[in-house]
This record gives sequence, structure tokens and C-alpha cells, in this order.
Amino acid sequence: MNLTDIPIYDHHAHALLHEPLWRAGPIEPYFTEATDPLILQHFARDTLFFRRSMRDLAAYYGCAPTMDAVLEARQNQDYGDLARHMFQDARIDTVLIDDGVWPDRLWSVRQSADRLPCAVRRVLRLESEVALLAAEHDSAAGLLTALETHLRHLAPTLAGLKSIAAYRTGLDISRPTAHSVEAAFTVLKRETSPGAVPRVNSKPLIDSVVWTGLRVAVDTGLPVQFHTGYGDPDLDMRLASPLHLRGVLEAPELRGLKVVMLHCYPYVREAGYLASVYGGAYLDLGLTIPYTSVTAMRTATLEALHLAPVTKVLFSTDAQRTPELYWLAARWGRTVLGDALDLTVRDGDLSPQEADWAARRILHDNARDLYPSIVVRAS
Repeated sequence: MNLTDIPIYDHHAHALLHEPLWRAGPIEPYFTEATDPLILQHFARDTLFFRRSMRDLAAYYGCAPTMDAVLEARQNQDYGDLARHMFQDARIDTVLIDDGVWPDRLWSVRQSADRLPCAVRRVLRLESEVALLAAEHDSAAGLLTALETHLRHLAPTLAGLKSIAAYRTGLDISRPTAHSVEAAFTVLKRETSPGAVPRVNSKPLIDSVVWTGLRVAVDTGLPVQFHTGYGDPDLDMRLASPLHLRGVLEAPELRGLKVVMLHCYPYVREAGYLASVYGGAYLDLGLTIPYTSVTAMRTATLEALHLAPVTKVLFSTDAQRTPELYWLAARWGRTVLGDALDLTVRDGDLSPQEADWAARRILHDNARDLYPSIVVRAS
């Protein structure tokens, strides 16, 4: 199937680097989640993703398919024009940006909205937002109350909320006691230098922040994204399985909550199972596409569809820092989805007309229908 005419609603991504950082930085970190200098300097170029991408980018830039040629070609680009042209070529019509990472290095949501040829909306990262509020409070109870008030105030301007609990303390979201939360907050305050933004990494505190966000999400109708599976190297993969979210999905007080499981690799089948049995569970294939091999991307797409309703599977780029990642993810997302849907037709799972419908749902319409429709240019 050729899906180039279907626009993409990119429901999970990050902003682009400010131009001086983009021009000065190495290219290898774009193609790996690793931060280990040994990986970045000696092994990142040896992944299938990197080698495939050098050929793809060489074709885009019209240069030789080598890293050196690609580096030279990209330096000759007008950065603003490159971003606009790559988004247009990728046919991304909406992008939801999580601005809770590297705020000093990346464009803001407002800057992104002003510079990109698509609708841009904000997804608020709970852990980053509570860290910004922490210095203003002397107790965890006061902090959590302030966070809830803050979230309710911002809710009309947001596309959704997001948690990176998987990267800090795991997805088995507990119900901590008030005493344990206060103790954790006391330690956090003691270990944070004056004027510094703390890194919130205590399980009682993170879990209480997540529950606060979930209550607000239920009341306001905002979806909540959870990183699951593969991602930043500080996670414990054993604790990042989406199966740990069962307690959230079954909580009586969260009836009506919409949970989007991001990435999922290698737990795509587990996420698909959850989407098949819990009304509020959705799954996403970002990062799995395009960071894995073509076979793995195609397999993950099929595995997502083993059990999950077509209307609960979403595509995102999870791109960040450079427009090239948006372009690569869109290119391969369409390719492997088309391949997977061709197989569903060949096997008799879908008719050709149903496969066309499924492609549009996964690339665009599922996200369009899931997230609130208001478009706000936030600072």
C-alpha cells in the first residue's frame, strides 16, 4: 500500500534544537537512546537504523550515501527552510510536543508553532512540572495541592498529560502513604541545592504526582501518555512493561481515563492485549519506528494489531532535536504500516477497503479523535 497521501497526526514528539546547537552537535546521538560515550563514539554508527538512515538522508539531500557527505550536505541547509520542507514532505499536519525535556536547548511550543507548517500543541510532562513547583513549597501536601490547581488551570490549553514514571521508578504505580510522601519530599528538599530544579526520582513522590495528574485527567477529559518499554537508558526495562499499568486501568475512581502507552517495544503484544481488554487503553508505535530494523518495525506493527482494535493503535514519530528524525519516522511509519496492512489483506483479515480505512485511522484519525480539538499556542 502507498500511504503517502495520508497526513500524519503526530501525537508524541519533542521540539527541535536551536540552530547553533543543531549545527555544532554530532549526528550520532540522534540514532540511539544511549548516553554512554563508548556507544556514541564507537558503536552508534553500526546500528541498522543509522546505516539505513544515512542512505535515506543522502537521497533527500542528493549527496553520496556516506556520513561525511550527509554531514556536509546538511550544514549547507537553511535550518528554518529544512524544518519546514521536511515537515511538509512528511505530511505532518499536527504535532503534540512534550516540552518537559531540555527547555534551554529546544524550541518552545510557541516557537515551534510559529516556525513549523502544522498545528502544534502542548503535552505537559508531570514530573518536570512538579519539579518546577517544588521550590515554592515546604511540604509534599502543599506541593501536590498546588500541582493539582496548576494542572486544572492549564487543562484547557493542553492536548494531554504525560508521565515518565517508567524511567524513574517503574509503572507499578503504588498508593503511597502521606507519611512516606512527606519523608520523600523532605529528602528531595535537603538534597537539592538552592535555586536548582530537583530531579524527582523517589517512588512515593512520583506515584503521588501521577495519581494527582490522573484525577485531573479524568475530570478534564485529557488523555495521559505513559512511556513504556524501550527508551532512556536510566530505566529498568523490567519495571517499564505496560502490564504494570493494570492498577491504573482498573482503578474505580479513574473510570473514563484514557491511557496511551508510548513506544511499547519490546512489549508491543502486551500493550496490544491491554488495549483489547481495557476501554481506556491505547498503544503507540513511536520510537519502535524508526529506531529498529525494518523487519522489527513491520513485526511490531502486526503485533500491535494481533488483538488491539484498529481504532486504538496510534503512530507517532517521537522525534526530537532535528527535523530529520521527523522525516525518517514518517517515511518508515508509512512504509511498514503499508506492508503490514498488505499482509492483513493477503491473509483475509481485512478487505482492501478496510485496509485503507485502517491506514487512515492509525496515521491520523485515531489521534485526532482521542485528543481535545482546541489548538492553543502556548509559551
